Amino acid sequence: MCSVSWWIDASGYQLFFNRDEQKSRAPALPPQTFILRGVKVLMPVDPVGQGSWISVNEHGLSLCLLNHYQGKKPAGELISRGQLVKYLSSAKTIAEVAQRFSELKLGVFAPFTLLAFELGHSTARELQWNGESFCVVAAFSPYFSSAVALEDVVTYRQSVYDALPNIDSHTLLAFHAQHHPEQSHMSVCMHRDDAQTVSFTGVRVSEQHRQMSYVAGSPCTHLTAATLALKTSYLEKTESHPGLFV
Repeated sequence: MCSVSWWIDASGYQLFFNRDEQKSRAPALPPQTFILRGVKVLMPVDPVGQGSWISVNEHGLSLCLLNHYQGKKPAGELISRGQLVKYLSSAKTIAEVAQRFSELKLGVFAPFTLLAFELGHSTARELQWNGESFCVVAAFSPYFSSAVALEDVVTYRQSVYDALPNIDSHTLLAFHAQHHPEQSHMSVCMHRDDAQTVSFTGVRVSEQHRQMSYVAGSPCTHLTAATLALKTSYLEKTESHPGLFV
């Protein structure tokens, strides 16, 4: 259960991610910098699987992972899908991600969708494993996953997205904080008895920037531009304003 949107222009891209999880799941650790295969990578960490759901590296490549609940779960013991982000996050290009992806033994992972973004590319890529086969196709914003009533959730959230007056960092920030009290289980900032949106992660990549903002808690009550500016981590120093969505 997650919502992802993005905005790509000539200067680079911005990525917006709501993570939805069971209320019983342990809270994630905020973004940390790792050196993986000699590449600096910034990512939050899920203490359960010791992997992540989103990353950005020094080359300007970003990945984000969504569970594909409608796929066929392979039999046997499975590896946490968060390990995929950790393994693939050191790639320099989408082409390298796709090459590594094609060499994986995907049968040890539950179904998933991996979105990949590269500085200088106008289109993101979707790498999907449905439990039986994999494909690599162009990806278009927004993207949603849900274990419950997927069709209804996608229809509702897409209608909210389509109603945005324009697409920029400010409207997408508001989109990810959207919560309708009477449609709380389908809202972009989702609330159910057993699960809810537990965090927002934003990524900004340009020639000058490699940065990630992470705000724990429900976006409808915790997500503000001021909070993002305080919760931003960097892979390199820049001379611009530290706020991600300013």
